[in-house]
Amino acid sequence: MQQLKVLYHPKYEEDYPTASVESPARVEVICKELKGGFEFVTPEAATEEDILLVHTSSLLKEVKGHPLLFEVASLAVGGAIKSAQLAWEGNPTFGLIRPPGHHASPGSHWGFCFFNNMAIAVEKLIREGKLERVLILDIDLHFGDGTHNFFQGRSDVVVANIQEEERNSFLQRVAEDLESALPYDLIALSAGFDRYCLDWGGTLEMDDYRVIGEMVAEKAVSSCQGRRFAILEGGYYLPDLGKNARSLVDGLASY
Repeated sequence: MQQLKVLYHPKYEEDYPTASVESPARVEVICKELKGGFEFVTPEAATEEDILLVHTSSLLKEVKGHPLLFEVASLAVGGAIKSAQLAWEGNPTFGLIRPPGHHASPGSHWGFCFFNNMAIAVEKLIREGKLERVLILDIDLHFGDGTHNFFQGRSDVVVANIQEEERNSFLQRVAEDLESALPYDLIALSAGFDRYCLDWGGTLEMDDYRVIGEMVAEKAVSSCQGRRFAILEGGYYLPDLGKNARSLVDGLASY
């Protein structure tokens, strides 16, 4: 079993221009929980060429108009890319990245997102010929419209946005999508924690994130050579955000 690695850069804790709820403390509390338990890997920033795999030049230009934001957002994409690359090599990973990305469509963005970290990471591996089919599970409270908008109509990427509002139904849907989307070469998890019972969604218990991580890990080991990774999306209840992330990561690392 490969040791799970955490992708992290100190710049993710920069206070760039965004909504106050999407604060640097989100990364700080998760970092505190994961430090010492897992190997941390520092990513490099994505290139503009990487970003243009998914986004229009006009969107790229818009984000570049805010230098600090562009720097951090490019590093977030770089963290997602490195997470995916390491996962393809057989190392489970968690991208402790910020800003989130699943609301960024090819030519527009909203919801605290600027570049679609997940879409760029997956598309890059596909363009490099490393993957033929990918399952993206999005467990965030909010529908990942940006990821859906980029990959819709394609047979090489299945995007499953889990939107059930009842706890057992949510977990059952995760299990069903892991099974029904077979075959795939890699499982990618957009890990939002705002479904937590004390966060905005009010659906999942802390241990449910471990269960989800275990389901992903078990299916990856049995179906796609263990290739799986997760990256941070939403999650705003700071007192438990780090613990929720640790719960998920422990599950992802369990097989």
